[in-house]
Amino acid sequence: MTVDFALRAPWYVRERGAFSLRDSRALRPEIQMYDGPNFVDRLLADPRDSLTFTDDDLWSYPVPVIPSITATGRERLATSRLITTNLRKLYQPSHDRFYAVVVEVFCDSPGLPRAGSHSDIEVRLVMRRQYTSVSGNRRPVRRLARNLLVELTKKQQPDGIPDDSASDLRDLWWADAAWRRRFEEDNAELFAEVTAHTDNQAWMVGAAGGQWRTVDTPPGLGRPPDSEQEFPMWRLPPRDDDCDAARTRSLWFGVIPTFSADHWTTPEGKVEQKLDDHAIYELQCFVRQKPPPGREHCPPKIYRSAPSEPFRLAAPMDPDGTKNRTVSLTLPDLRRLAARAGQQQGPGGVRIATPPNSQFVFNPFDGIPESGSGRIGAGGGICTFAFELFFIVAFFLFLLFLPIVVFVFQLWWMLALRFCIPPSASFDALADFFAEGGLIVNLSADAELEFDAQFGTDTKAYPVPLQIPVWPPQLIQATDPSSGDPIFADDPNFVNALILGTDPNDALKPEPPQLEPKPDDPLCPAP
Repeated sequence: MTVDFALRAPWYVRERGAFSLRDSRALRPEIQMYDGPNFVDRLLADPRDSLTFTDDDLWSYPVPVIPSITATGRERLATSRLITTNLRKLYQPSHDRFYAVVVEVFCDSPGLPRAGSHSDIEVRLVMRRQYTSVSGNRRPVRRLARNLLVELTKKQQPDGIPDDSASDLRDLWWADAAWRRRFEEDNAELFAEVTAHTDNQAWMVGAAGGQWRTVDTPPGLGRPPDSEQEFPMWRLPPRDDDCDAARTRSLWFGVIPTFSADHWTTPEGKVEQKLDDHAIYELQCFVRQKPPPGREHCPPKIYRSAPSEPFRLAAPMDPDGTKNRTVSLTLPDLRRLAARAGQQQGPGGVRIATPPNSQFVFNPFDGIPESGSGRIGAGGGICTFAFELFFIVAFFLFLLFLPIVVFVFQLWWMLALRFCIPPSASFDALADFFAEGGLIVNLSADAELEFDAQFGTDTKAYPVPLQIPVWPPQLIQATDPSSGDPIFADDPNFVNALILGTDPNDALKPEPPQLEPKPDDPLCPAP
């Protein structure tokens, strides 16, 4: 006699939410978040131990804003604002965020008894994509997208959004059914001109590689047979302090893939990533039961869970993700390198082999080479460079081009993404000067040099006759290309915002992440 199975959220999730096995919220497997690669050890030690999801773990959409001229601090620099949705966002491993999915298996009989240990089942998971395509004339699509953004901004941004917002409707198709129904009623005329279709797609793998394809559809003409990619799940072993009743639980966990180097070719011939930051994904766990002895010829039975909470994946350069990890680099010590230059060269370093007829030949002392002035040399040689040499040149180029990029494209907010330690002794004096309405044109000569120091330009290293400030005169001359008006000369709030953006004391101090509560096991009476 075989036993049927049912899958539910783990017991501690039901205890936190105070809902029963029959509640619709209990049908979904649980996504759990961790802040270190040792998350499996934490999960095995105590499955209740995970991080709490916060607003940073919700997908947000940037909309343009026009900073108020009366704004101070960093708000004066921001030209966009994030509008938060209710869709979950999972970060990359490079963001120090790791995820597991946990599900509890029960016998599908009256009362849903605990499944205990079974040698005839395996539990696995699949990751599916909810892909929405939008078709229609460009104008109604743009109007509908803007109306959707307006709905999102009503509470978060009362001033609304500019009329020229060009958002992607597909990226915003996240709302729940009740909210969407009301929105569709309010925008019925636009919906009559726009068609949106969502496919539930599975990642199918086979001899021809992987591809996203609508669930339960056969491979295309000429494509060999394939099957949906599955990921393993493992049963959580009983803990030493579990009571006898708790040991009969069947808790299973799997690791959620948030990154993949795989690519695929769409039916339209485009090469795309398997996982990106545009699609919406869901997880589904399932039990596969082997046929009983004597019926080996029968196919295994499969019992599936409801889909997990939908989520999107953060891009590798998502700023809410990269802020979770600090990468420290120390510039090479020029004194030590100079001492090393007097010693015999070692074998280490960056070894670069130039293939034959592949060497770039140009005169590096004659300015930027003009078009056609370079030549292709014979090559065929091998050079070894110290690692430090590459880093020194790369950092020099970064410092050289940072102000060029900021001024050319007028991306002033970039300067708020950096700060230097230690700050200049006159930092507070400069901040107070601009906070009180002082203009950059009225800075003293010494204050101009201190201003430069805040942006990493140590002009005091020059001989006195050559101590010409770099940043103050450039900011004075900066004008708005659309109006020709000066940007900084008459705007102390803007300059003060730049100064505050370099203040290391303005950086948020790291705090321990909040943990999910750990409810007592209802099966184990308190001692």
